[in-house]
Amino acid sequence: MNKINSDLLELGMKFSAPVFFDDGKHMFLAEKKPIRKFHLETLQRWHIPYVITYGRLLPKASIDLDELLGSPEELEELETEETTSSGAYAISSSEDEDDLSETYVGPIDENPLFINYCELISAMGMVIESIRANSSADIAQYIESISEQLYKLIEKNASFVTGFLLMGEAKKHDFAQAAIDSAILTYLISKKMGLSPKKIKLFVTGALVHDIGMFLLPESLITKKTSLLPEEFSKLKMHTIEGARLASSLLHSPTEVTNMISQHHERWNGEGYPRGLKGDEISLGATILAVTDAFEAMITEKAYRTSMLGYEAMKVLISDNGRHFSPEIVRAFIQCMGVYPIGSLVLLSDSSIARVVQGNDASPLRPDIRILVSASGEKFLNNTGAVLKLEGMRKLFIVRALDSKDLHGKFD
Repeated sequence: MNKINSDLLELGMKFSAPVFFDDGKHMFLAEKKPIRKFHLETLQRWHIPYVITYGRLLPKASIDLDELLGSPEELEELETEETTSSGAYAISSSEDEDDLSETYVGPIDENPLFINYCELISAMGMVIESIRANSSADIAQYIESISEQLYKLIEKNASFVTGFLLMGEAKKHDFAQAAIDSAILTYLISKKMGLSPKKIKLFVTGALVHDIGMFLLPESLITKKTSLLPEEFSKLKMHTIEGARLASSLLHSPTEVTNMISQHHERWNGEGYPRGLKGDEISLGATILAVTDAFEAMITEKAYRTSMLGYEAMKVLISDNGRHFSPEIVRAFIQCMGVYPIGSLVLLSDSSIARVVQGNDASPLRPDIRILVSASGEKFLNNTGAVLKLEGMRKLFIVRALDSKDLHGKFD
């Protein structure tokens, strides 16, 4: 492992492996990508003393100033953040990445949208560490910046970004990734329900910080692999109330956001916590978050259980029948995600293997898919397979969902 002092980093440097912040968990720079102006600004703003990597410094080629400094639009955005966000965490702009879901061909870890997604996870991870360390940093500004940039990323590339949740390509970052993924799903439901952009942005922010109270709990309690004792579970449940208090005092969050934090474990039939609210007593943001938080938890591997396939998690929600979750919210979620959620691997009736790239409101069992392995065994790497609309193909249909482990060896 190589430890590199931040003041030794320069524009244009590239490394043969990903570079991480000093905590070793959150990615600072993707593999073989040049250091740009906003990277260096980030290190200065967060007072990061060093970064670490298992790679080596690559030889410098000719330097493209546009590549290093960003497009004029990116520079304008960074300058705006400099004056309005009090040094909020800067992420590379995705404004000019519209429709990459259709045009991008190449490895997923080189996809600008995926890199942006990972950068946002890293940024959220740093915010979490700052909260845990009781840092004097302006956390509210950082959250606002991450929320705004995540909103822009999803707004232009919703289907493609949603697929990252089930692809399993991103390194797991526990609460940071759960926060980003829950916010993405919350955006989708809110958009499907026709909520205003202002309301959607508010709910995205609420989803980002919904578990802020967990950061006040002992690590041993959060990561315990066996069943919690009654007194431990009682302490765990307090993260909703303490989180709402922290958001109000530290982030100056509006009531709609603090309600999302305090109520996201309330259940439609009144059997949730902390207050046992039911039905319309629960705020709209919290009813949406209850669904997205549950889905994200089911598809994520935990210390005490393995993860579910997206299809399996969707079946759990469909079979809920209004016990734990609002039927209206579940219906909206199914409409925007499909029975086979975007990003799911599926086996088709002709023995080919594909990934779901777009849901289908009219026919949830027949989404749009991209071929990964054809019926004859031909492999299509890096987003090069054909996209098919199953709705118009009577003889081709999904047989079952696949686990990524089922593809082990297929691309060797």
